[in-house]
Amino acid sequence: MIMEPQRGRLLQHEPLAKYTSWRVGGPADRLYIPHDRQDLIGFIKALPASEPVLWMGLGSNLLVRDGGIRGTVINTKGRLKEMSVADDGSVYVEAGVPCAHVARFCGERGLVGAEFLAGIPGTMGGALKMNAGAFGGETWAIVNSVDMLDAAGMVTRRLPQDFNVAYRSVKGFDNEWFLACRLTLSQGDSVASQQKIKGLLEKRGATQPTNQPSCGSVFKNPDGDYAARLIEQSGLKGYAIGGACVSEKHANFIVNTGKATASDIEALIYYVQDKVEQQQGVVLQTEVCMVGENPQQFGRVAVMMGGSAAEREVSLRSGAAVYQALKNRGVDAVAVDVVGSPIEALAGLKVDRVFNIIHGRGGEDGVLQGVLEVLGIPYTGSGVMASALTMDKLRTKLCWQGYGLVTPKWYLLENESDVDACIAKLGFPVIVKPAQEGSSIGMSKAGNRDELQQAFTVAANYGCDVYAEAWVSGKEYTVGVLDGAALPVIRLETPNAFYDYEAKYQATTTQYHCPCGLSVEQEQFLKELAVTACKVVGVSGWGRVDVFIDEAGQYQLIEVNTVPGMTDHSLVPMAAKQAGIDFEELVWRILQTSCR
Repeated sequence: MIMEPQRGRLLQHEPLAKYTSWRVGGPADRLYIPHDRQDLIGFIKALPASEPVLWMGLGSNLLVRDGGIRGTVINTKGRLKEMSVADDGSVYVEAGVPCAHVARFCGERGLVGAEFLAGIPGTMGGALKMNAGAFGGETWAIVNSVDMLDAAGMVTRRLPQDFNVAYRSVKGFDNEWFLACRLTLSQGDSVASQQKIKGLLEKRGATQPTNQPSCGSVFKNPDGDYAARLIEQSGLKGYAIGGACVSEKHANFIVNTGKATASDIEALIYYVQDKVEQQQGVVLQTEVCMVGENPQQFGRVAVMMGGSAAEREVSLRSGAAVYQALKNRGVDAVAVDVVGSPIEALAGLKVDRVFNIIHGRGGEDGVLQGVLEVLGIPYTGSGVMASALTMDKLRTKLCWQGYGLVTPKWYLLENESDVDACIAKLGFPVIVKPAQEGSSIGMSKAGNRDELQQAFTVAANYGCDVYAEAWVSGKEYTVGVLDGAALPVIRLETPNAFYDYEAKYQATTTQYHCPCGLSVEQEQFLKELAVTACKVVGVSGWGRVDVFIDEAGQYQLIEVNTVPGMTDHSLVPMAAKQAGIDFEELVWRILQTSCR
């Protein structure tokens, strides 16, 4: 959890377009605007060690993709703004000061050598990070020392020789950020320095599209040549994709003509690289830093929901939540309510992949997976074999038992004549289940012969194998598994006879404990057991394993779900939240597994 700061501003889900010089970019999970240096240090100290952090000044030389930034963005614009001349004549500059301000500050004091900074449209922090340059000058040529802030909130002074500095590249220390620097300049003529700055700015205005949103130069100049010349010679001036256009004024600038998306700009960057390589034989390297998630990488995504099984209504609720999450993240998603044939549902739709959220038969049993395999459409979740196998609870138990994993005893009920044999083997109480239904549909607890017969009749109505399972007295747990790793364990507690459909989706009395109350060692064992249980039956992508720990301390596997619920009562989103993964991020990560 990210704590609210004392003095700075912490904004949630903040769109970044207004913070970037290209005026594009999706939302940051969190945007922090510090009050000052000490406030920033305190905020960094309080961040969880696992929190991703991105620093941003004026947002130049930066392309934030339309999917936005996961984690926290630190915006130093107008904040880390201290500048002063030290007793030794060096100039102290904090990371948030615009480079042009540094140039003017030094020129006014007769300190020469920093005039080129007037041509860099970013902050000092960004200039330090990439060894920015303009008009023949480079940042690190005048750096005396830097103050670095690490992820623990510690400040360390470092020297230029501590870094590997090259053309538009600085390699240094992981998880450390530039907080301030000291510049070594020469004493000179203040008037001449200011006139030089004025001339450089006039040259910049005459040769660069300063009246349109851009990031500055997009590509590094190749050795002995200029990127702008190569681009112009390839006939690309004025070439546009969407609202992104190669500037007519300077070919190494890509401008936002008013309605560009980050995807437009990124596509144009790749297009220019391809054309220049084809026509000039030169591979242009980007100078711009591209960050964040690209929702276009998935193409058009069909969120398939509904189906005709007993879990249809739950699936529609899950599907609506998944669809909205994808739209919020900029994904080109289309909601597909499958009523009959999935082939008919997809007819006429050009989709690149499927987010399968159809619970139960028809969506979780290998049927839809087989259709998508034949159509050549990637999809979320497990493949045909694992889906078909795990939809059948009884055969899943057989696989687990064959591997040596513990699962409650059971008895197959083929007709009412099996009731007495079942009683002799299992005794009472038992729970009776249709083998191929989910969401506890058709399940009943039986404590005597009459209840067992009635439970069999109810379960048999679902047209699949019916079995009775020995009742487990103990505590019930569930473990979400995402891309091969277990999420935090949840302990379930309900006043109902068991965790039935009503307890799952309707009741307000069901309690979900996360943290689950187990010791660290017990929870880790349970997580490893869930991952193993998935591997044994071939589950991939994501899933959820249900487990009891009985009164003797024995772990007993109950079932695995390959398309778990994604409603407001669902367990996988609940566990993900405990792990610091919000619902939209969870949906995104599940969709990413379809790319594998």
